[in-house]
Amino acid sequence: MSETAIQQAQQEIQALLDANQKGTLTGFMLKNKLEALATLLQKADEEQAAIARAAAAAAVPPDMAEFIKQEAHFVGHAVHQIRNPLTSVKGYVDMLGSMGTLNEMQQQFMATIKNNVNRMIGLLSDIGYINKIQKNTLKPAAKIDTFKNLGLRVEKEMRPIAESLGRQLEFDIPSGLPMLNLDGDLLVLAVNKLIDNGLRYSPAETGKVTVSALGEDNTLVIVVADNGIGMTPAEKARLGEIYFRSDSEVVQEHRGSGLGVPIAYGLIQFLGGSISVESEEGSGTRFTLRIPGMSV
Repeated sequence: MSETAIQQAQQEIQALLDANQKGTLTGFMLKNKLEALATLLQKADEEQAAIARAAAAAAVPPDMAEFIKQEAHFVGHAVHQIRNPLTSVKGYVDMLGSMGTLNEMQQQFMATIKNNVNRMIGLLSDIGYINKIQKNTLKPAAKIDTFKNLGLRVEKEMRPIAESLGRQLEFDIPSGLPMLNLDGDLLVLAVNKLIDNGLRYSPAETGKVTVSALGEDNTLVIVVADNGIGMTPAEKARLGEIYFRSDSEVVQEHRGSGLGVPIAYGLIQFLGGSISVESEEGSGTRFTLRIPGMSV
């Protein structure tokens, strides 16, 4: 691509950024005006990622690189092979549950099976993600989007969980935030993991998680705060460590794998952002995510 074409693309992006800042950016404009730019930026991201992978591969001894590759492949294959029959079991459980011929005890048994199957499927998904994060084999699909849109996805996915736990979930996501060019699925998953963590470890009757966002220059700042049990300094120091779970009775009451927060940390870092945490025992936890906005 010529330098002139790149400059034109930069000018168009700047125009859209200005429209977003003024609050005049519409979904129609976003869809119809940015498709060509998204393709251009995606190609640039892929080229940069290829260069980074080549540099990383050159720094790893060939025998170790092959071991890492085989280990990642084995875990991915195992997750796939286990998930398939679980998905089949879940389908049959749903079918039996809809037949209406089960007595109350049988329905309870089916509900238990369904809950355990869903938990296993979720665990396999987490193992798959943590494996890809550790082996640096995530394949992002970056596209231009706004956190206003992504926040709606987060709310749609997490609202039922909050309601099932009897917790409050509040959002404060204004318009005019820095635009993003990243894999929105990964950002949504990271935020979901932090919200889920806050919902489960907050008071049963008064528990609340708030998700807010603001813009600092061209940086998107996302805050996920809860009024839960908080953490001791020792627990905070181990936050993000794979499989770590607090010895707190509240934490141990909930089934967990210790992978949710490490996945969130790994995904935010993978997206080029940073994450910090403020927490005191008995006073809740506040995660602050900083995500770079789309550059011109």
